Amino acid sequence: MPPGGGSRTEDDAPAQAEQQAPPAPDVPGQQPDNGASDASSNEAAALEAVTRERDTYLDHLRRERAEFENYRRRSTRERAEALDRGAETLISQMLGVLDNFGYVLEAAKDHDDAVAKGVRMVHDELRDVLARAGLEDVPGVGAPFDPTWHDAVMQVEGETTADGEPVVAQVLRTGYRFKGRVLRPASVAVTQ
Repeated sequence: MPPGGGSRTEDDAPAQAEQQAPPAPDVPGQQPDNGASDASSNEAAALEAVTRERDTYLDHLRRERAEFENYRRRSTRERAEALDRGAETLISQMLGVLDNFGYVLEAAKDHDDAVAKGVRMVHDELRDVLARAGLEDVPGVGAPFDPTWHDAVMQVEGETTADGEPVVAQVLRTGYRFKGRVLRPASVAVTQ
């Protein structure tokens, strides 16, 4: 007899069967229960968080690499500039030696002895070494006058350029450039 003292009816049987029936198996195409959808949404959120973190680290790595490349290029350029400044200073101090060699060669041009030949050889070798380092003469006789490279100390009669600009007629003291920068302008006589 059922609890509550009443007799059992046939209408109560289906209600009891529903209460005792096992849960229905998952059928494809049906919505999963809420527990499974919460787990998959948690996994998706975790995956998205990990992806964002990965992208942040990757972006940071790329920025660091770019900064390092910029630093490397800048330090290489600064080192080259420092070497050039040092070479420029040394070569500037050597200009007096070159001038003195020029005076000796001028005095010895009429002599054909071994000493004069030795002086020419040393002078030529010194000029060659300095040229390989970047030293070059300022353009001389016949070149158009350029106040950047030339220091006009006198004027002489002569032809000018087609534009009427003066031309270097005589070099009184050789001028030098080092890698495009003027170390010493040439002292010249220009045409008028």
